[in-house]
Amino acid sequence: MALHQAGTVDEAKTLLIHSPSPVVVVPVYNAPEETALCIESILNHTQQSVSLLIIDDYGPDRTFFTDLEKQAAQFAHNIVVLRLEKNQGFIGACNAAFDATLDKDVILVNSDVIVGPTWYERMCAAANSATDIATVSVFTNNGTILSLPHRNMPWPNIPNGIDIVEASRRVASVAELSRPSIPTAIGHCFLIKRRALNLVGGFDPIFGTGYGEEVDFSQRLIQIGLRHIVADDVFVFHKGSSSFTSNARLQQLANDEIVYQRYPTYRGGVSRFASDPYSPLAAAINRASFQLRQPTIAIDGHCFGWAWAGTQQLTFEVIRSLAEGRPEQKFVVLFSEHAPKHIVDEIINVPNVSAEVIPNIMEDRQYRFDLVIRPHQVNSTEELRWLKRIAGRCIIGQLDFISYHNPTYFASDHEWLSQRELTRLTLASVDGVAWISNYSLEDGRRSGIVTGNAVHRVTFCGTNPSHRTSTSQRPSALHSTSRLITVLGVNYLHKNRIFTLRVLKELINQSFDCHLVLAGATPKFGSASKAEHEFLVAHPELVDHVTILDALSEEEKQWLVSHSSLILYPSLAEGFGLVPFEAARLGTPTLSSRLTSLDEILPLDIPTVVDFDVDRTAEQIVRILSDSAVANSIVEELIKRGNLFTWQRAGREFLTLIDEVLGSPKNRVDAIWAEAPVLAQIHTSDYRARIEKLNRVSRRVSQANNRKLVRILVGPPGSRRRQILKKFPGLSSRG
Repeated sequence: MALHQAGTVDEAKTLLIHSPSPVVVVPVYNAPEETALCIESILNHTQQSVSLLIIDDYGPDRTFFTDLEKQAAQFAHNIVVLRLEKNQGFIGACNAAFDATLDKDVILVNSDVIVGPTWYERMCAAANSATDIATVSVFTNNGTILSLPHRNMPWPNIPNGIDIVEASRRVASVAELSRPSIPTAIGHCFLIKRRALNLVGGFDPIFGTGYGEEVDFSQRLIQIGLRHIVADDVFVFHKGSSSFTSNARLQQLANDEIVYQRYPTYRGGVSRFASDPYSPLAAAINRASFQLRQPTIAIDGHCFGWAWAGTQQLTFEVIRSLAEGRPEQKFVVLFSEHAPKHIVDEIINVPNVSAEVIPNIMEDRQYRFDLVIRPHQVNSTEELRWLKRIAGRCIIGQLDFISYHNPTYFASDHEWLSQRELTRLTLASVDGVAWISNYSLEDGRRSGIVTGNAVHRVTFCGTNPSHRTSTSQRPSALHSTSRLITVLGVNYLHKNRIFTLRVLKELINQSFDCHLVLAGATPKFGSASKAEHEFLVAHPELVDHVTILDALSEEEKQWLVSHSSLILYPSLAEGFGLVPFEAARLGTPTLSSRLTSLDEILPLDIPTVVDFDVDRTAEQIVRILSDSAVANSIVEELIKRGNLFTWQRAGREFLTLIDEVLGSPKNRVDAIWAEAPVLAQIHTSDYRARIEKLNRVSRRVSQANNRKLVRILVGPPGSRRRQILKKFPGLSSRG
């Protein structure tokens, strides 16, 4: 192969007659440095069998062509230079190339474009992926609707110092080859099928030296039924306007007007297409853009207030595991203005985590993040609306469907219906859902709630908490010196504490020395407290063998678990079931049920509650407490099994979910705006008043938390004195 000169189109045809299709065409007018880089990249990254046609548009600066001739002996490709007799502008140069390339397809490359590895093969594969394709365009840093990494925002360079070779590799690595349709070819670099040229001819000379000609050409092809697509696995660098004069802007405006007059629907159509967040192009741009820039990710931390419970622990651990699992990614945690400072400080004590205070979610501005994560379930349509408003995509954590199935946990049928509808609406409208067990996910599917376009992934949760107190404190109300059998958890009916009283009765009948501790807050609705009271009234002999404790501080909980001989966990419904693993890490065995997620999570080779047979359960307890080898075996198996469920693993699964959501089409369901009035009617009349009351209480307590004198007098959050203060009127809230 060599460098060939052609003075006419016919001479060029002769030199290209045996070339494979498509032929690469580069029109050149001045801009010698950019043109040299363009040609060098094409020769470096294109198979040697491919022919290159350079159109010399008679520019006054001959530097590039002089240097090209000096290097002629080095070329392995078939390079044909067609020198036009006079300057014809970009359109004339392209039309000459269309004629010179005979019956072959053409790839038009602007002289200020730099291509990367396998660009040619990938464009050809896209062009041959369907029979109705007219043109194939590619992504670039500077290409209107195909610009990366910021959609519809042409950029002068590739960000973060990434070179074209690396950028091309990254974009190709995540492409799904969806090859989305677009309303017009984008002219910096695009392949034209010969069928298109045969059907509608070349570019219209009315567009002068350039601008708008590819739009006009594209619309003619759309009118007859052919399509324009994007090779979503190709990225090229485009400097932009290297060969145009200072009058280019005026020419562009004049040519745009020609396009709008010829195709009245084009202006509005391309605008809608460019802004459509749900299109295949939008998904392809998202996948590619995050290879060139870091996504902006926020985590909702509004749950952090005066209380610390499972939701706060879960959210804390998710933040920590995500930050540690991807240290190069920056995360912003969104706090309410009532979040205690010591909690905020602990959370952001990681280099890639920062805090932002949200005074009012109702006024928070739109689309500030690529993704927002709510590690737990939402509580109101207002929260859901806010999450979807501030970010392009949203992930929520779905823990379980216990309250979804059980009306007992609500004040009225209306409140239960409201919660069920909110759950349905949330799962239908978010972009990703993190589940803490396979059972919870399958429960959602069985309930007909897991539908639509969201990405679902079981992330599990960890059994190795990083936020744990280093001290312990004996609950002041506990005085027994007998062996302690403890039941932990909020006293909901599904926690099945009444069963433990029946088991205690059998143990006492056998003269087995033990003391039962029932520890956990009492919810306003769905509590077993009344049934427990009635049972103890009916069996007064048990009263001295039972201690009922309210919600414990972390210090009290740690003391109780570590000083118990056994944790009894007869729960009928769990989203995951952390208690047995937490107890094992403190050296205490657990006798648990195996219902719902527990059957999935617990190790196989440990004794568990069978069919809630009281006598058999009592026998199991006696055996465990009488044989240290059995107790130690339970602890060892739980620790071994718990080591599979770490927050590091949960973080990895969550990061995979994040990548899947960012690379998937945005969920098209945004019906929350239309449905909000209906849901507002479903809410009870005092809904907003109750929320505002809780906010006022939270503000007062949070303000007190941050006063040094108050912290000295009543101790830090979670202390025993604060637990007592919570019982005063005005400082209590729903369980």
